[in-house]
Amino acid sequence: MNLIDLFRGYFRRTCLTGYLAIVIIDVIQDAPIIITSFANVDAVHAPNLYFVSEYYRFNIISCSEFYSIDSFHIEVTNCSSTDTTQTLNYAQYYSANYTPSQNVLFSKGSLQSVFLILQIEDDITVDKPVNMNVIGFDSKYDIANKPVNDATPYDDSIVSLNSYQIVPGQIYDFTFSRVIRELIKPSWMNDFGVPPTYEQKPHIVSDLLLTPYMNYQAAEKQISFSIKPKFTNIVQVDKELRTHTYLSGLGLIGGAWGLGAALYGLLFGADALKPWGLVQSYCCGFSYKTRKELKKTLPIIPFYDSSSPIIKNNPERKLSLAEQNELRIYSLELFLQEYVVDVRYLDGVRDKLIKSRRSSSNENKTNDQMVGFDNLNTNSVHSLASTTVATIPSQQQEDQNSTTSDNVIPQSNTTDTICYD
Repeated sequence: MNLIDLFRGYFRRTCLTGYLAIVIIDVIQDAPIIITSFANVDAVHAPNLYFVSEYYRFNIISCSEFYSIDSFHIEVTNCSSTDTTQTLNYAQYYSANYTPSQNVLFSKGSLQSVFLILQIEDDITVDKPVNMNVIGFDSKYDIANKPVNDATPYDDSIVSLNSYQIVPGQIYDFTFSRVIRELIKPSWMNDFGVPPTYEQKPHIVSDLLLTPYMNYQAAEKQISFSIKPKFTNIVQVDKELRTHTYLSGLGLIGGAWGLGAALYGLLFGADALKPWGLVQSYCCGFSYKTRKELKKTLPIIPFYDSSSPIIKNNPERKLSLAEQNELRIYSLELFLQEYVVDVRYLDGVRDKLIKSRRSSSNENKTNDQMVGFDNLNTNSVHSLASTTVATIPSQQQEDQNSTTSDNVIPQSNTTDTICYD
């Protein structure tokens, strides 16, 4: 098999089928990409925080909210009693939770920070680790009580983003920013390029900064925890986007087909033109109309099989050879113009050329008439001048002759006779 055969016939379809299979596999295995943008908001929700200790009982003894009155004044109020809770969970871990209501919003000119004080109630001993864990979630998407078996990969990814260990006798600054993740809901229509339906799952991204107490002895069992947002009016939006769909795959296949056809034409030349498509051949009754129209034209086209009995018995065969050739050439031109060559541009050029020639011809005729008229006038003037010039010498000659005749002295014709004696 040579290279030409690879691009012809069923080999071309084989290459196209293989590429189509690759595109389908690529669409099935496609993973969405993330496009990040930033949106302006009026306020940011306070996060939910969960404090857990394995060995020591503790409580949130103080919860304060700091509101900005103006550039120089801060107002401090106590949190709602429902914002903080203490529990002992099923794993015998001690926990205290800060779960504010949806009305607790950080914004410019309003709530600036929340300050918590945790107090350990038991005596701290050397044999028990004193550290405790803290984890934060967005208040709109809290998975703290979600069963482990129901957790999604997205849930697992956000758990580790905001998990920390803290110890007594320290001051912690917890700063966070809110991120809204727009996830594509699974659907078979997504593979075909249909605009997907999104599900919003917000989470927070935080940092924890430690500052020790100046008087460690007085705060040996206390933990101070400050909560404030990094931005009060900006939210990051991460949106999933499919990059490979069957619709985009069709574009790739079309591009590959066009590139292959161009490469084939460059290497081996163009194939024969095929002017009849699916509509003319199979669809909506056009096939019958096409055959009926071509039945009148094809018998006299030169490349049609002239050995057919239908052609031999055609009335046009009774014409002379010159008439047959003229008719066949006309039919061939008609066929080429109808199905092969687009001559509309050439017709436009021809019409412009004809108009130009006509206008030029009219101008030439007008100029010729003007020149003829001028020549006629010139000839008349020359004839008149010649006649005048010829008349003047004749008159002068006659006058001269008349003058001469008047001045001549007449001579006598008589002869004198002399006599001798």
